[in-house]
Amino acid sequence: SDALRGATKMPISAHSLSDQTVDADIAYTGVGSPSIFPASSTGTIQIGVDAGGAEYRGFLDFPIGGIPSSADVRLAYIDVFVGSVPFGASVPVLVELVDFQPPALIGSDFFRIPPDPYLPPILGRSLFYFLPSDAFSPRPVVRIEVTSLVQRALQRLQPDFQVRLLLDPDPLAVVPAIVTLDDGGANTAPFLHVEYF
Repeated sequence: SDALRGATKMPISAHSLSDQTVDADIAYTGVGSPSIFPASSTGTIQIGVDAGGAEYRGFLDFPIGGIPSSADVRLAYIDVFVGSVPFGASVPVLVELVDFQPPALIGSDFFRIPPDPYLPPILGRSLFYFLPSDAFSPRPVVRIEVTSLVQRALQRLQPDFQVRLLLDPDPLAVVPAIVTLDDGGANTAPFLHVEYF
């Protein structure tokens, strides 16, 4: 019956690999201008603080033009493969919705404030934790839930879902080490999955 079909309606699934030609990490030493390291050259995204004190923030870009802006998003997540987590403990990382159009990073995106009023203050946001076991062989897929961020990107009519990943800004959490994510071959590239009605 029509009622039964309505009760068992399945969500539409959309998938997107990150755009390696846009993805990059941006490093800032606290002096001068930030430096951009494109994933198309390095094959990786780095997040953290190196031994010299430079902070790296990772940026990922996922085209979402095929998802209607009115979509009722029920679930969204990013799958990543982790190359290294050299902290010896869980690592708190912020995942922020950002918007840089046209989709080409500039150094000042390191400092970009997430779009307002669609996001809460940075310190009020929940954190994602990378674990040392995420980098153990055979490496597991690490799933980052981003449902609310995709919803907000669609509300803002963004043609791309763009996120910035950075260490928890709590000074006690900033230690000299780098988390590395794969951003090379399609089999381990960052992958966005969205389910909607």
